[in-house]
Amino acid sequence: MLRCTNVVLNYRAALELDRIRSMLRGRARLERKVGLKRLYFLMRTQTRYRVEQQSHWNRAIVRKNVDSAAREHGSGWPQLRNELARQNMILLPHTQQTLAQYEPLAFRAVMELCASRIPPPPPPALVEVPEETYVDWATIREKEEEEGKGNKSHPAARVELRRGVERVLQQSGPSLLRDAVNGNVEKLMDAWKEFDVVASRGGEKK
Repeated sequence: MLRCTNVVLNYRAALELDRIRSMLRGRARLERKVGLKRLYFLMRTQTRYRVEQQSHWNRAIVRKNVDSAAREHGSGWPQLRNELARQNMILLPHTQQTLAQYEPLAFRAVMELCASRIPPPPPPALVEVPEETYVDWATIREKEEEEGKGNKSHPAARVELRRGVERVLQQSGPSLLRDAVNGNVEKLMDAWKEFDVVASRGGEKK
């Protein structure tokens, strides 16, 4: 059996609102019925405004401020938005407004970048997936165990590790790591074996 909730549905917080009736003016302050009607009306309209319109108004105000600031530099909101997307820059409208109001030189630098003929950054390069990703690892692992290699890492992981090591060693500038291994990729890849505690314990047990 469902419970009846008429009292809850008809609750309108009259006692709580009656306490702030002194903030109103005229008859709404003097007479309880008029004051409560006024407060109910304000709560209803303000809630509807906050839910339906406030965010749109705030965004429109920010957009207008950025457009006015951009027009000072010979541009506008549509052009600035298009060029920011072309330059692959993520600047939210509120951030653009903050720059225009409090950091005009930074906003000017953004406008000059958008107006310049500097090409946008290249798109992110697709990482080549190593062919070893698609091999039957179980079969390869059995063969390696039979041969006595005992390598438990996936072949694709070894390829990725080699690429990373090569990328580290090819960096320009002085490098203590590169000097320690004399630029040898294999030597750096096998450096972990010096600290392999599991292998040493396995040898002791044997």
